Amino acid sequence: MDKKTKTIIIAVSAACAVAVIAIIALLVSMTKLRKDNADKEREIYNLNEQMNFEQSQAVLRFDDEHALDEQLQTFEHLKVDNDSLQRLLDQQTEHAKDLVNEIKKLKRENSDDKARINALLKELAAVRELIMGYIRQIDELNIQNQQLTAENEQVKQENRQIRDRNQSLTNQNQQLNETVNRAKQLDVTHFSFTPLNNRDKKTKYLRKIVKLQMDYTIGKNITTEPGMKTIYIRLTNPSDRLMGESASKVFAFEDGEVPYSLKQEIEYAGENYNGTFFWSFNDEPQEGTYRVEFFADGNQIGQFSFTLE
Repeated sequence: MDKKTKTIIIAVSAACAVAVIAIIALLVSMTKLRKDNADKEREIYNLNEQMNFEQSQAVLRFDDEHALDEQLQTFEHLKVDNDSLQRLLDQQTEHAKDLVNEIKKLKRENSDDKARINALLKELAAVRELIMGYIRQIDELNIQNQQLTAENEQVKQENRQIRDRNQSLTNQNQQLNETVNRAKQLDVTHFSFTPLNNRDKKTKYLRKIVKLQMDYTIGKNITTEPGMKTIYIRLTNPSDRLMGESASKVFAFEDGEVPYSLKQEIEYAGENYNGTFFWSFNDEPQEGTYRVEFFADGNQIGQFSFTLE
């Protein structure tokens, strides 16, 4: 082997040795880096755990024990009309009470079980958040109930206004109907009487009176329906007794039946109508004031009085 070949072999061997050393160094460096990273991760994890524990301890110190009791009392006094929501609220309140009691027990025992304390505090925080969610639902329900109450009151007010308007319209219609009925009603505008003797002559002596002639006028009325009309006449003597009273002589008036003395069938055309009726005495007439009433179409259309002396 010549000198040149030996030199080349030595150079290649040296290069390989350097490469191997570099590779070994790189591997060692990577292993150390991974170890450093793992240590850093463990440090960060431990730091986070410590922070979580310290935060939990701070919450525990903050809530312990008076504050927790006050909060539980607040939860226990929450009431809502919704039965399903109230049951959920009661269940979570009992759960929170159990968690608080267990936390108090661990604190009294000076427990160093950080994992258990953390778990209890996290669970208590979750329960509190759940209860706060129920409270928000209760507030929303209360707002909705207030809105519904206001809307209900508004609807009631509108209904009252509608009823009032309807009642007003009904009253107006009734008044209009009454006005129309009154306008249609016949009216006796004039009445006069003449005492007659047995020769149908006028007499001024009471003992000679045997008959009464009574003249009346029904006024003009173009609103009433023309046609045949029945006029009922009630004649009352000074003793306030109905003259000619009979069980068979009655007419319908208002909600009952009323006896009458005479009735006449007339044809009314809407113009003034002059009529006459006669009453014959069986005995000598009484001295005093007599009253005569006229009825037609279920209405009293005239009332007058006269005196015999």
